[in-house]
Amino acid sequence: MITIHQIQLTSDQIDAVNAGETVPAFETKNKLSIFGADRFDSSMFSMFTEAYTVATTRLEQAFEWTNLWNRQDMVEAIGDRNHSSSVGDIFELNGEFFLCSNIGFKQIKVEVV
Repeated sequence: MITIHQIQLTSDQIDAVNAGETVPAFETKNKLSIFGADRFDSSMFSMFTEAYTVATTRLEQAFEWTNLWNRQDMVEAIGDRNHSSSVGDIFELNGEFFLCSNIGFKQIKVEVV
């Protein structure tokens, strides 16, 4: 089982971004999407929310199933602000964490409190 963690902006955060304000969660999502795991630090994990559980142990398969949506029967959504998997999302497998990168996944260290 893989749990996918995403940065999910609230309506107020989206309005703030659209108004040109700095929103830390949005800035973090952009930073990780562009620069990847090299810019990740464990404090960023507090901005992520559990979005999906996926009935597989293969990272690439979990990405495909939550990006192309060709196996919805294998995916359970958590919450209601989820989006398709994308670069910058964190995939958790057996207590290890992997950042979805432009190509593949990079393991990252996350300190869960």
